[in-house]
Amino acid sequence: MKMKGWPLALASCMVVSLVASACSNGKQEAAAPGEAPKAAASTDKVKLVVWIWESAKVGLDLNMEEFKKQYPNIDVEYQLMKSADLYQKYLVSSNTGDAVPDIVALESTNLSQMVQIDSLLDITSRVQPYKDKMNAYKWEDATKDGKVYAMPWDSGPVVMFYRNDLFAKAGLPTDPKEVSQKIQTWDDYYQAAKLIKEKTGVMMYGDSKTNSSNRMFESMMWQRGVWYFDKQGNVSVDKPEVKEITDYLVKMQKEGLVFDARANTDPWGNAIKDGKVATVVGGSWHDALIETQYSPNDKGKWSVAMMPKWSKDDKYVSANQGGSNMAINKNSKHAEEAWKFIEFMLGKESSQAKMMSKVGLFPSLSTVYSDPSVDEPSPYFNGQAIRRVYADSLKQTYPLAYTSDFPLANKLMTDVWAQIFLNNVESDKALKAMADELRQKTKRK
Repeated sequence: MKMKGWPLALASCMVVSLVASACSNGKQEAAAPGEAPKAAASTDKVKLVVWIWESAKVGLDLNMEEFKKQYPNIDVEYQLMKSADLYQKYLVSSNTGDAVPDIVALESTNLSQMVQIDSLLDITSRVQPYKDKMNAYKWEDATKDGKVYAMPWDSGPVVMFYRNDLFAKAGLPTDPKEVSQKIQTWDDYYQAAKLIKEKTGVMMYGDSKTNSSNRMFESMMWQRGVWYFDKQGNVSVDKPEVKEITDYLVKMQKEGLVFDARANTDPWGNAIKDGKVATVVGGSWHDALIETQYSPNDKGKWSVAMMPKWSKDDKYVSANQGGSNMAINKNSKHAEEAWKFIEFMLGKESSQAKMMSKVGLFPSLSTVYSDPSVDEPSPYFNGQAIRRVYADSLKQTYPLAYTSDFPLANKLMTDVWAQIFLNNVESDKALKAMADELRQKTKRK
């Protein structure tokens, strides 16, 4: 989940090992090994404390009235904070064995890191009915040693948002299906970028040369099934495919086809507002950013197509960017009630459909994709059923995980761009130096 540009967070690791039971009336059901005991229904009032950031809470608020009808004895207290502060604060509370919060919202980019510190409740048996209903890759970062510690919430299927008016001025097609045919590959994207620059003077997308967030780079890697680490957990940023992607993006920058601004910052958003960029290749949550925050006066000028891929023969068309999850504190005294809340919000189709249609949180729960709201036309996006594009995109996304060392790798990759553009270091040497540093700091091969 990345609404309104909340920044990625970094977290460090500590260990805790206390399993607390849920409040009950004295009777408890047997729990799976490693899980907290399941409490019998209680007539006593229980208050759940949820740590979350504002834009995520907005989605849950939509379903609170229905939740209270079904569970009148469960009160919910939201404690709001920035995601970066949430992770740091939870590391402290979990290390001291605190029972608060009961529930934590976790971005996928940091989920694996939080799972590794053994502070979350094992919910393996509880999520079993949902294992085949969620986007498959969402379980990867939630799992450790075969046990599941978080419930997927929203996904971030990567698509290409584009200014159809600028495409028209450049002589390019504007219909989404025709655009997807015209710009099938990243070379097609490059050729379109040159044409748009020539005909309109507008840059193709925005990214910082020396302080990149790596969103475009990571989306291109994910799409090809390449990552900072391979399936065996070994460092893989010095692979030839990564160099190909790096060199492609360097070429785009050096030829003046990119607006120099870090993604999801004010200068980047202002470039969108001022019509200085023709596309945003990013997660589905960018629709809310574009429509409500950066470009509210450009109704009808934006459309959505599939993102380009490296080769027409590539199996996977899309990637993931961001997304979020919910987990239960291992020390919570209200584990059973906490699960009822999570299941109601994230496992119930009507709850997820409402969050999708009202606040743009595209669900990981794939059974929602048959909901009529997925095919509703978007007035802002030129009457296009953009959620159907997201659903189709997710069907063609490589099943990849962020991994626990993603925050470190992401930071070091930003340093690679600085080396290339500030110090004129060749890409293969910069990537090799990064790979060596990753191996040294993570103890990976």
